[in-house]
Amino acid sequence: MQSENLNQNAIIDFIKNLCRVSGDELADEDNPKKFCLQKLVEVASLNMNRVRFQWSKIWETMEEHFVSVGSHKNLNVVIYAIDSLRQLADKFLEIEERKNFSQQKMFLKPFESIMLNNIHSRQKDIKEYIVMCIAALCHQKAQFIRSGWEVILNIFSLVAQDQETHLVAQSFKSLHHAVNNNSSLIEESFIQLINCLGKFSHNPHHSENAQ
Repeated sequence: MQSENLNQNAIIDFIKNLCRVSGDELADEDNPKKFCLQKLVEVASLNMNRVRFQWSKIWETMEEHFVSVGSHKNLNVVIYAIDSLRQLADKFLEIEERKNFSQQKMFLKPFESIMLNNIHSRQKDIKEYIVMCIAALCHQKAQFIRSGWEVILNIFSLVAQDQETHLVAQSFKSLHHAVNNNSSLIEESFIQLINCLGKFSHNPHHSENAQ
């Protein structure tokens, strides 16, 4: 709770050590402890309003840990990490992003990294949960999204090539909703949007999206 009062060097040292202890807690794959991971989420939430360059340093450290946890052997730990990212994203996206800044892109990047690390995994629950979280952001927070569209489109482009038709359908539905209701998506990422739609149209496992 006092982390808000730490200076820019102290907060980074604090978070690095919290990540280290969290890693130790999670080392036991059969009986992992999530106490420090939970505290990282609380620290992130409490320090979101720091000036941009300080927050960027904070999130750079946390991002590496979240991505690492997103590849944990224990599914419950992975889902917990993704859900923590979702909760933080709900709050972070409501902070106005200035034009030509890309903090949202940086903040949402762990979702994409975890998806990439698990794209060929037999564990479908991870991909499904990431898609569910991103779909929820598209429906609930789209009016706040600016640079974050780039990461969201990257994730949808990955899913658009998947063989799991329900994931493809859910992603396409969310993208369709975002395009119809938010001009910022077209303004921020028009070319990437067209490329993403092309990936959906060429998926042989879900040809109805092409129509």
